[in-house]
Amino acid sequence: MNEMRLRNTKLDIIGRSLILNIVAIILNVTAVVLIAKGFHASTDSGAMVMKISGFALIAITLFALAILKGMLLFSYVARALVGGLFIVSGLVKANDPWGFAFKLDEYFEPAGLAFDFPFFANFHDYAIYISIFVCIAEIVLGAAVILGGKIKLASWALILMMIFFTWLTWYTYSCNIKQELAGLAGEDFGRQCVTDCGCFGDALRGSVGRSLTPLESFWKDLVLFYLCIIIFVNQWKIKLNTVKENWIMVPASMLVVILFSWVFGWIFPIFFTLITMLGAFIMANLNIGKIGKGWKMAMFVTFISFLFSLYTVSYLPIKDYRPYAIGNDINVQMNNGVDRVADFYYFYQNLETNEIDTIPMLEWDAKYGDTLKYTYLDYDDIEISAGKDASIMDFGAIIAYDDLTDADKAIPYIDSLINAEFDNYYEEKILVESDYGIDTLPAIEYDTLYYPDSLYTVKGTYTGLIDPSAKFSLELTQYLLSAENMFLMTIRDIESINEGSIPAFKEVLAGAKENNIPFFVLCPSSGEAAETFKQKHDFDPAFLAFDGVEVKIIVRSNPGLVLLQKGVVMDKWPSRSVEDFEDIYLEYINTKQD
Repeated sequence: MNEMRLRNTKLDIIGRSLILNIVAIILNVTAVVLIAKGFHASTDSGAMVMKISGFALIAITLFALAILKGMLLFSYVARALVGGLFIVSGLVKANDPWGFAFKLDEYFEPAGLAFDFPFFANFHDYAIYISIFVCIAEIVLGAAVILGGKIKLASWALILMMIFFTWLTWYTYSCNIKQELAGLAGEDFGRQCVTDCGCFGDALRGSVGRSLTPLESFWKDLVLFYLCIIIFVNQWKIKLNTVKENWIMVPASMLVVILFSWVFGWIFPIFFTLITMLGAFIMANLNIGKIGKGWKMAMFVTFISFLFSLYTVSYLPIKDYRPYAIGNDINVQMNNGVDRVADFYYFYQNLETNEIDTIPMLEWDAKYGDTLKYTYLDYDDIEISAGKDASIMDFGAIIAYDDLTDADKAIPYIDSLINAEFDNYYEEKILVESDYGIDTLPAIEYDTLYYPDSLYTVKGTYTGLIDPSAKFSLELTQYLLSAENMFLMTIRDIESINEGSIPAFKEVLAGAKENNIPFFVLCPSSGEAAETFKQKHDFDPAFLAFDGVEVKIIVRSNPGLVLLQKGVVMDKWPSRSVEDFEDIYLEYINTKQD
C-alpha cells in the first residue's frame, strides 16, 4: 500500500508533463511579477502592457496547469515560497516584538483603524501579546506548509490570515490616499494613517534603507494571498512529507530564507530555520502517546518560537536594525538625509495664441508681467531626484532650568548655556509692603521716588522669572552628543516601569557621579510625574523632556540604559541585565582614558 501511495503521489506531482508544467509555473510566477510591476508607482511607460500581459499569462498558464495536471506541482513551489517567507517574516518581527507591538498600537489608536472600526480599540492594552502571537503563528504556519503537517488546518489558517492582512494593507493604502487628497484640497483629514504596516519590522528600513510603501505592502499581500490559494485548493492532495519530499522541500524553502537573510543582512534566520526543521523531524519520531507527527512538529516549532520571542521581549533584539544600534554615531544618523532636487516652473497662458508657456523660475522674464498678453496659471516642480529623510529626525533633549541639579549646573557646558541665556529669563525682584499688602516688582524699577520709605517697606529680594509663563529651558542635545562619556537612562512609560531594576540604575548613577560622568533620563513624562518617581525611588538624576516615540526606538526595554561616547552608541542594556558600573567603567571608560 505504501509503494502504491508513493507511486500515485509521484504521478500526481509530475502530472502529464514535468517539463511543460515547470515552464507553465515559471511563466505564471513571471506573470505575477509583471502585474505587480505594472501597478507599481515607479512604472510609467509600458504599465498597461505589463498588466494586460500578466493577467492574460496567468489565465493561460493556470488553464495549462489544469490540463497538464500540474497544480499539485505548483502547490509545492507555492509552499516553498510561502513557507520560507512566513518563517523569515515571523522571525524578524519576533526579533523585536515590542517594535511590532508599537506598530499595532498605531492601528488601535482612536484616530487610527479604531476611527472607522471602534472594536479595535479594545485590543490596545494587549498589543504586545498579539504581537508575540502573530510572530509565532507566522513561523509555525511557515514550517507547516513546508513540511506538509496538518496542511488542511494550516491552509485554512493561511487563507483567513491573508484575507485579514490583505484587507488591512488595502485599508492602510486607501487611508493614505484619502489623507493626501485632503491635504491637496487644504482640508484637515482628522485621522492618523499608518505609513508602514510593519510587515518586516524595522528590517527593511535598517538594511535596504526604506520600508515598503502602503501600496507595495498591499501588493505583497496580494501575491502571498494568490500563492496561499494555490496551496488551499490542493490541500486535499498534500500529505505530511515523506523523507524524499523533505529533501526537496526543505532545501527549496531554505533558498527563500537565504535570499531574505541576504536582503536583511542577518544570517541568523538560516540557522534558526535549519534548527527548527531538524528539531521538528526529531520531535515527529518521538513516541509521545497518541499525538500525531504533525501535531508534534507544530508543538516543537511553537515552543522554540515562543522561547525566542520571550527572550527578545524580555531583553533586547538580537539584531538591531534601528539607527541607535550599538556602534552607530547618532550625529551621523541625524545628518545622513538627502535633499530633494527639483526644477520649478511657472505656467502662463498666451492670450493671443492661447498656448501655455512653461518657464523655469530662474528664467522668468518681465514680459510675463504684462497682464494684457499673459495670464498666470500656476507653478509646479519636476522632481529630478527624490530626497531622503535622515535616519534620526527627533533626537532633541530639553530640560527646565529649575529641574537641573547643582551638579548639572556645575558642568562647564551647561554652565555656559545658563550664563548665555539666564538674563533673558531671570531678574532680581523686590518684595515691598504697604498698607495695601505686599507687591512684587523688578528691582530695576524700584525707586524711592515712587515707593517712599514712609509708605513702603522692603521685605526682601529674590531672583525670579521675568515672565512666569515663559520658563527658562536649556537645549542639551548637542551636549549629549559631544560629551566624552554620557549615560542615558530611557523610560518610555513611567507608570509601567520595571521597578525591580531601579537599584541597578541607582548603582550606575552613583558610579557616574563619583567619576564625574553625566547621567540623564530621557522620558516623555516630566514635571510632577518625574518628581513623584524620584521621591518614590530615592533616585535623583535630571529628567530631560524627550519625544515619546524616539524613546521607544532607542531602547525597547522599559527602562533601558545607553552609554554614549561623543554621540557613538557604545553599548545598551535592558532593565533585566544592567551591568555593574565597575564592569562598564573598565570595559569602555577606563581603557579609553589609558
